[in-house]
Amino acid sequence: MSERQANDPLELWADEAIRRCRAAGYHGVFEEMRGRHGTNRAMARIVRSAEVQSGFFRCIQLGLREWTIEAGILRFPDRFTVEAREAAQFRLDHVDDPMLRAR
Repeated sequence: MSERQANDPLELWADEAIRRCRAAGYHGVFEEMRGRHGTNRAMARIVRSAEVQSGFFRCIQLGLREWTIEAGILRFPDRFTVEAREAAQFRLDHVDDPMLRAR
């Protein structure tokens, strides 16, 4: 990670989200995707999927709502497209809808 990225608030948020998820006993695909695609692209890819990932629901169950990829996108809206922000907001608004559960 370059010096600029190391001080980037989004990168720091992502590091903390991963740390908190690990501490809660959850290890999802974001960490691997982040390594391959970079933080922004990995987060955008995750919410672009038509199916809501099981990791989103797992984080919610663990009390980590503010550390979901969706919450991160909304926390740094200027870093993401309108489509990514809308998808993230939709998922958070409809977290209790059983129709959105990953199959």
